[in-house]
Amino acid sequence: MNQSLEVLTNSGEDIRKRIFSLDLGPIKYKLMEKDGENWSREKVEDVEEKYKRFLFLSTVNGPAKVVPTKDIDTFWHNHILDTRKYADDCEKTFGYFLHHFPYLGMRGEDDAKLLRTLFDDTKSLYQKMFGEAYGNNSADCEDCGNCPSS
Repeated sequence: MNQSLEVLTNSGEDIRKRIFSLDLGPIKYKLMEKDGENWSREKVEDVEEKYKRFLFLSTVNGPAKVVPTKDIDTFWHNHILDTRKYADDCEKTFGYFLHHFPYLGMRGEDDAKLLRTLFDDTKSLYQKMFGEAYGNNSADCEDCGNCPSS
């Protein structure tokens, strides 16, 4: 077991409980609205679970090393837009503000390559931790349109 997985398994239970107890109802409601993303209840429930898992992985690997899928990124953006709730949720859950860096993959070929590498690493870690696929390919990556063809 790698060190990150060991940390998650041995000492991550408290943070996992805090993340999975977050009340994201207002964000889910907005995502289901016609003026929002118009997601179905089934989709919003599925992405909420994946978003919480993403947050969990970010606490161990660092948010700069864990790349969200497009749907997870959309959920995250909607959480961030409720600025007070997001700041309060971060403080109560992590003890610090979890920043979002939306430019990964946009700053040239080396950065695009780093984005693809980190996305592949995120997929592997997610599979190991949760026994499910994270995303099928780089088209699931949050900044897929910014990556040059491989």
